[in-house]
Amino acid sequence: MILGASGQLGQALNAEAMNLPDATRRLLCFIPRQALELTDSRALKHCLQQYSPSIIINACAYTNVDEAERQVELAWLINQQLVAELSHYAKANGAALLHCSTDYVFNGGQHQPYTEIDTPAPLNQYGKSKLAGENAMLDIAPAGLILRTSWLYSEFGHNFVRRIVSKIRQGSLLQVVNDQIGSPTYARELAALCIKLVMAPDFTERFAKTRLLHCAGQGQASWYQLAQEIVRLTRSDIAVAAVSSNQWLALAKRPAFSVLSSEALTEQLGLSLPPWQHSLSICLQKMGQSE
Repeated sequence: MILGASGQLGQALNAEAMNLPDATRRLLCFIPRQALELTDSRALKHCLQQYSPSIIINACAYTNVDEAERQVELAWLINQQLVAELSHYAKANGAALLHCSTDYVFNGGQHQPYTEIDTPAPLNQYGKSKLAGENAMLDIAPAGLILRTSWLYSEFGHNFVRRIVSKIRQGSLLQVVNDQIGSPTYARELAALCIKLVMAPDFTERFAKTRLLHCAGQGQASWYQLAQEIVRLTRSDIAVAAVSSNQWLALAKRPAFSVLSSEALTEQLGLSLPPWQHSLSICLQKMGQSE
């Protein structure tokens, strides 16, 4: 069961599932946001009982970082309570849970890629609620895996790459923050990795107790550098102006550095994502924006 099928990651999972053989694809059940009120515990319980999934991919999240400062309760209901309820279900029913979290659980206070043993210290309600979801799953400890990822983008949903492409089409001057650095991650590649994991016959046994790993695009970039690369790949002559986080005046504070190290993922599972520049080029090609 894939929860959150209408979100960016959910749409990416659906797109990647189209590459599977028909018989395998029929094993997947996509539940869009419109079909299930995520904050309604009774509705969630009914949905789980109806489909009785052996594996759940939780692609649901409240991801609007600034609005999470205003809608704190809603952000926590989706990012923490939902994860706790899914964890309890999985634990009680012998199922497994694959849950995606975020680099924003870190405060950006270091200058080397964060590993799984670094101490989280989120700066905003989004990061705090996502960390609480992680902790709930780790405490309940169903079979499963938490994948922390970073700066998701794709041809689906609302994300930085689509916003920049839209502004390029409009001929707008681009003003982009240059003092926040992360690991841009193509949602289609994350989705393919998730499907590969859960389709393995030993997924539940391999992750018999919740584990946490980082999974992000290789390399690092500022939002400004990412925008510059989009402009280059789309062969646009639009100017990109660098601005500081202080000039941007966002409601929520963001970490200045939230690059994730995915070395443990490679060492333990033999999996990795490509360098972010390569993945960005593929994404833009799918959007019809570069050759």
